[in-house]
Amino acid sequence: MKPSDGNTIPHSSDKPPEVELNLRPGVHMSPPRATARSPPGLSHSPGNSMVGSPPTRGGIDDLADSFGGIFTVSNTPNDTNRPHPRFSQYKTKNSGLSSQEIRRVKLLEHQKLKRDDLVNHARALAMGDFDEEKEDMEEDLEEDMDTSGEVRHRRLRKTYKNQLMLSEWLVEVPEDLTTKWLLILCPEGRRNFVVAANGSTKVYSKSGKQVKSFPSNLPGGNRNQSRGRHTYTILDCIFSDTNGIFYILDMMAWDGYQYYDCDTEFRLSWVQQKFIENQDLTVRSRINPYSFQPLPVYQCTNDSISTALNSPMPFKDNLDGLLIYHRQVHYMPGKTPLVGWIKGFMVPELFDVQVCEDLMEQKPPEYGGMKTYLKKTYDRVDRLKKADEERMRAEQENAMDNGQI
Repeated sequence: MKPSDGNTIPHSSDKPPEVELNLRPGVHMSPPRATARSPPGLSHSPGNSMVGSPPTRGGIDDLADSFGGIFTVSNTPNDTNRPHPRFSQYKTKNSGLSSQEIRRVKLLEHQKLKRDDLVNHARALAMGDFDEEKEDMEEDLEEDMDTSGEVRHRRLRKTYKNQLMLSEWLVEVPEDLTTKWLLILCPEGRRNFVVAANGSTKVYSKSGKQVKSFPSNLPGGNRNQSRGRHTYTILDCIFSDTNGIFYILDMMAWDGYQYYDCDTEFRLSWVQQKFIENQDLTVRSRINPYSFQPLPVYQCTNDSISTALNSPMPFKDNLDGLLIYHRQVHYMPGKTPLVGWIKGFMVPELFDVQVCEDLMEQKPPEYGGMKTYLKKTYDRVDRLKKADEERMRAEQENAMDNGQI
């Protein structure tokens, strides 16, 4: 194992590693009320342009590669359900700026210039001040990146569908992994979009379907709280049905303040502090029937990754995989190369870091390496998608034959 940049974390066999982004207990960080309803303590100034932009490409071969990146069906490279457009060039170590790395640089530069009305967007999600059936008439403009790295305009839909920031498969190691990225271990469970507002806590699936409604101790989450109508909380969670726990991956709003345009390091530090101040959120009770718990955050050094994956898990559920977040990424709904996903048993292959035997036993019997595994995953998803399309087509034809359409 290669030594890290001097950030050695002691190994432990009987307790989970300490959280890297754990603010000190007793530090008062409650924000003062402000009319802007934006994160307190942050002053936003016009973003400076990023340095180190990729050089201009030239030559016939480069032109062909460029066309190869443009003419793709999907606009989400490294989608965990779709093949990567340059999958044949997969490497475990980088040599220069890759396609994925170039898109990361452009996204980080672009997010500084975004001017979406995120305060109103968060309030609309919390208060339900929109009609999903008329969402096309009430859309706000949003900008996004397509496969070629160009900025394109799309609509910021006021609906509960597609509101989560989703990862791409991590098929290469970022060159700035140890200095610019953070690690979260993810338990098995269902990804949920949680909104606490108007004295109730509602849970939505990734597709926008409401799956639960209950009171909670989250700000805005139950009717016994003395807070005003404009208090709301929006969280990105993984729900463990076995243990009745909502594990918090990220925080988009807390107590009426929106944090979409704050960087990852600030958001994760803030949510850790809020749970130090509000221990009743983790305790199950009549007015808080489910426990809410933030997930530990680790540095992405070799020592820290090794310690995290060779110690007891910080949750009762099995490990599903690892998410790595760029420290500076804002919370952007949709898939992004600034959040990477990898299975625990892939870590030795990609990071050259050994993991405990329990994680290696999760490796499928037919596992033949990341490239083979991901190709089989893509093929399986394509088969399921085609079967679903065939089923829907058959149902539609049957309805037409019966005169229902």
